[in-house]
Amino acid sequence: MRSRIVYGSFVAVALAVAVPNVARADEEPSAADVAAARALGQEGVKLADAGNCAEAIDKLSRAEKIFHAPTTLARLGECQVQMGKIVDGTENLNKVVREQLAPNAPPAFAQAQERAKKVLEAAKPKIAKLKIAVAAPPDAQLHVKVDGEHMPNANLNTNRPIDPGEHTVEASAPGYLTATTKVRLTEGGNDSVALTLEPDPNAPKKTDPAPIVPVTAPPPNPQPDRPPPPPPQEEPSRVPAYAALGVGVVGVGIGTVFGVMASSKKGDLEDRCPNKICTTDPADDIDSGKTLGTVSTVGFIVGGVGLIAGAYLFLTAGPKRTATTKVSPFVGLGSAGVTGRF
Repeated sequence: MRSRIVYGSFVAVALAVAVPNVARADEEPSAADVAAARALGQEGVKLADAGNCAEAIDKLSRAEKIFHAPTTLARLGECQVQMGKIVDGTENLNKVVREQLAPNAPPAFAQAQERAKKVLEAAKPKIAKLKIAVAAPPDAQLHVKVDGEHMPNANLNTNRPIDPGEHTVEASAPGYLTATTKVRLTEGGNDSVALTLEPDPNAPKKTDPAPIVPVTAPPPNPQPDRPPPPPPQEEPSRVPAYAALGVGVVGVGIGTVFGVMASSKKGDLEDRCPNKICTTDPADDIDSGKTLGTVSTVGFIVGGVGLIAGAYLFLTAGPKRTATTKVSPFVGLGSAGVTGRF
């Protein structure tokens, strides 16, 4: 009992002196934090010295979270080992042993390291190992728990360090029945468990995903129907006008020529029959002169009609027709005109 009291007092003094020097590097300690850490550390050490590690662990853990001190962490690791939390305790003891102390560190820190080494060497052989295997479909969303705490799936099928004692292993996945087993490990023991996930008959059935229908952009709004553009207007056909004008020119020409001939024939008769007394019978010449006069008159009539018709057609010419235009003048006895197809 004397050694425990001496050790506890020494730890309390080390906390009072060194806590401000070992505060978190990224935090500036306050007076309240220093006082809280000192009080928690002293209470934890007293509880540990009295053999009440169950309550001491809480005090020492809280003091360590506020400010780190090798003396606090070493005593926390010791209590954890004593309470059967060998894995947690050895990890904390390892941190104390591996810590590089400052040259001006209190002697209590060096003594805490030496004490942690001895406790660690005695505790390591007590750590047990457990290999967990789970048989489940590859697509199962597997969750594994050991004593209610989640275990990463990466630890499956490996010798995972674990505290000795009884443990509950649970495996679950959506759509499958939860598989549970218990295992008891001795100090330093090595064991394995295997679980198999069975489909849950009451789980909702998986339905095939709905087929993906490609989404297409809606067609643009149709433009209102517009009437087709009118066919291009063909150039007006002036062929009939030119034909009528041609007939008019020909008619005037014929009238002029025959008129000149009739006038010449009349002059010959006047020379042969002065004072209307003819030396020879003039019947043939008179008939010939009348015919020439008639043809001349008809020619002028046809020519006039052609010129008038041509001018009218030229001014009122319509679209070009596909039919072939054919115009032919005619002169007959006592008549003249134009025949053709327009």
